[in-house]
Amino acid sequence: METSAVLASAEDRVVDEAVAALERRDQARHHASDPEQRRHHLRQLFRLVLRCVNEGRTEPIITPSERIAADRFVAGVDIAEVQGAFNVLQEALWHQVAGALAGDQRIEALGLVNAIIGAGKDALARTYVALASREGNRLGEQPAPPGGDGKAGTGGVLAGTDGLAGAAVRTGVHGQVGVITLDDQRQRNAIGAQLASGVVAALESLRAQDVRAVVLRAAAGMDVWSAGHNIDELPRGRRDPLGYNDPLEGLLRAIRTFPTPVVAMVHGTVWGGALDLVLSCDLVTADETASFAITPANLGLPYNTTGLLHFLGRLPINLIKEMFFTAAPLDAQKAKEWLLVNHLVGSAELEAFTLELAAMMAAKSPMAIAVIKEQLRVLSDYQPIAAQVYERIQGLRREAYDSSDYLEGLNAFAEKRRPIFRGI
Repeated sequence: METSAVLASAEDRVVDEAVAALERRDQARHHASDPEQRRHHLRQLFRLVLRCVNEGRTEPIITPSERIAADRFVAGVDIAEVQGAFNVLQEALWHQVAGALAGDQRIEALGLVNAIIGAGKDALARTYVALASREGNRLGEQPAPPGGDGKAGTGGVLAGTDGLAGAAVRTGVHGQVGVITLDDQRQRNAIGAQLASGVVAALESLRAQDVRAVVLRAAAGMDVWSAGHNIDELPRGRRDPLGYNDPLEGLLRAIRTFPTPVVAMVHGTVWGGALDLVLSCDLVTADETASFAITPANLGLPYNTTGLLHFLGRLPINLIKEMFFTAAPLDAQKAKEWLLVNHLVGSAELEAFTLELAAMMAAKSPMAIAVIKEQLRVLSDYQPIAAQVYERIQGLRREAYDSSDYLEGLNAFAEKRRPIFRGI
């Protein structure tokens, strides 16, 4: 059965579930609202999502979301309240898709729904920020990231559903533990739009199945866990190579905001942005084949501030500097000594050990774990930076990615030769 048909037949159920969720939230906050008006707004939003599903693209939701944001901003409604409707509708849609579809069809449908709602929330946030800036106001809440609000999202980076997961990303469930397997042998699990979207969709599929922990691994037999960011998809100068909507950035947010523990199980080498992905997981298990390298200096690529915060939250600064400045791999034993890896075990025991560790966490209180994980994320991710300092950093980064060195790094990588950096 097609996704559009599944959703069209469930309109009343989805809207009712979303309305009920908002009413429960309002009761908890002692907040009154007009239920019929709310139902009308949610039904309109549902039909926008359905139109996007029918067309297989996210664009139809963007302009209406901008109008919604403008109307609510003028009315003095906080952005968190507006996004609440998107969030509860998204969850109701997930439940419907998860219950009606199976296998790859379910994963693709969840990914498309995720992308559509993410694009709508992205438009909301952009409009609120633009209006607040124009009027000199401060938003009462930090705008939720495009595609993210404590839930996993893509930031609108999906262009469509073709190959959303396919053979490159596979999922399985062992009791209450979900397993996501990266299996793009040809690209050595390089993280581009397709693989990143596949993992995000897999996370949402597992979430809909109420798993309590997730293991992220490479396919058996691969000696590269991930080759890092797909270099072919990086912009070639005059644009931030690691902007907010980059597929890798959306994947990192999805992992970090996923409400259950995510364990990276590492067999093989981890390169570049894949190390950021490993560090964004909550725990890391590895065997003796594992090694870890962060390689933007090999490309002349200025790493972003958000990514550096991920490293600062996990590793001592002297190790971070050595890894970034040399781009040299850190072997498994050193990674364990520096606490990058929680548990270093033999290859033969790695899978069983990791699943047992995940099962142990899955047996604990999911609500307690979710709130502790979110608190730790907020405490480690949100470090205050003065506006002028941030602008200076962005200016320095812009000089780097606009430079000839960055283009030389990309060209040298494509030509499989050593780059010649001139510092200009």
